[in-house]
Amino acid sequence: MARAEDLQAQMVPVDPKSASALATSVQQLGAYIGQLGAIIGAMQRRMDEMERQQAAVTIRHEDVKRLLGLIRMRAEQICGKYELTDKDSPRIFRAAIKKDLLRRCGVKDLHDMPAAMLAGAESMVNSWTSVRLVMERRNGK
Repeated sequence: MARAEDLQAQMVPVDPKSASALATSVQQLGAYIGQLGAIIGAMQRRMDEMERQQAAVTIRHEDVKRLLGLIRMRAEQICGKYELTDKDSPRIFRAAIKKDLLRRCGVKDLHDMPAAMLAGAESMVNSWTSVRLVMERRNGK
């Protein structure tokens, strides 16, 4: 243990004005640390909420199946409307619709489609058309 004489030798006299300023600075620092803690707490809550929302960000497998069904129906509608009776046309139109949908949504797989885009994707599939592709199929390309 340190002796009282050793402690007195280590002590430095402090001006009362400096001591008061130091005490004020320490109090301000404590307030700043409290504010920083509140900010960090708010950020953590926001991050937790974002992670919770991210879990439901992409569409479900059932939604993918429904989209694929809509794509199939739309391809059949187009083939029927333009009297494309060859066996390859429905498959080619399904592939074209799906490719366009993936491109518009900016994903590589339908399972990665953002849930917020589902209604727009369904609408896009239901109104999809390509006169160019119809003409190509009619000309036998």
